[in-house]
Amino acid sequence: MVSVILPTYNEVENIRQIIPMIHETLSAAGIEHEIIVVDDDSPDGTAEEASGFGSRYPVVVRKRVGTRGLATAVLEGFQLSKGEICVVMDADMSHPVSTIPEMVRPIVSGDADATVGTRYIEGGGHEGWPWFRRIVSHGAGLLARGVTTLSDPTSGYMAIRKSLLAGADLDPVGWKIVLEVVVKTRPRVLEVPIVFADRQIGLSKLTVRSQIEYLHHLWKLHRSKYGSWFQFLSFCLVGASGVLVDTVVLVSLVEFGSLTPIGAAVIAFLVAVSWNYRWNSMWTFRRVPPGNRAKAYGSFVAICMAGLLVRVSVMYFLMEYAGMGGKPWYVLASLAGILAATVFNFLGAKWLVFR
Repeated sequence: MVSVILPTYNEVENIRQIIPMIHETLSAAGIEHEIIVVDDDSPDGTAEEASGFGSRYPVVVRKRVGTRGLATAVLEGFQLSKGEICVVMDADMSHPVSTIPEMVRPIVSGDADATVGTRYIEGGGHEGWPWFRRIVSHGAGLLARGVTTLSDPTSGYMAIRKSLLAGADLDPVGWKIVLEVVVKTRPRVLEVPIVFADRQIGLSKLTVRSQIEYLHHLWKLHRSKYGSWFQFLSFCLVGASGVLVDTVVLVSLVEFGSLTPIGAAVIAFLVAVSWNYRWNSMWTFRRVPPGNRAKAYGSFVAICMAGLLVRVSVMYFLMEYAGMGGKPWYVLASLAGILAATVFNFLGAKWLVFR
């Protein structure tokens, strides 16, 4: 059996057309199927309209109240599905219903674990897109190159063997559920050419917010795929911003606050450490529970101070025993000390502070 999942919000006019089309297409191809509509409590009556087809077609409707989001709607559709193969597509008629059998056949034959409809291989395309929409689409695809080799990673049209979803840590943000599933389940993927059509009825869900959510989603996928290496890069970026904060505070206190450089340096260090702690807790590692924040902050400051000692020790050793005491070698000794301290601080933060 094939389960076709349609996430919906305010698609009452489109749902009237697409449900009969899916049923007729799959019936003509001899494919047993069900159509699962997951609606986010559409005020236009989409869920009620879809339920009305239940007496004529194999339609299952789940109306979600208080929860919204295309990706999470698809995840709920996966849970409701009874088919061995799940097909995900938009309900706005932009994905060609006629290609569903082509999406399913490679999985049935064992040639692939998943198929993705793409606009960017021979036979694919899009109808009447303006230049700006094309640039946004290609740009989004380029940004995803670090996590996938799909030619059209922002496609919302896919079919996948349901067994691959069992145990997968799916945690999507926004609307790119196909990208999430492909990256997290690592299936054998076959791309199927499709001609994408802009919706004729209703309003587009492509907004500035959805594009920001896409960038957030990509960040999470990179972090998931590259693990500690990506965390280390994030830690270094936060550290670089901390150096800037340290310098600004130091200069401001000396030039405008009449403090001595040593006294200003101590305050600048504490401000920069607080800055780094805040951003590392939000961005690099998981958030610290409220009851543990004071202890975590103290541990972070202690590790940073120990890291300073590591830096000075490495620098001293290289200058005294490795012949790097003269100009300009002391600069390289300092950089080596910074690198050693950065690794020390990262490991301490990862395994002690934000464990």
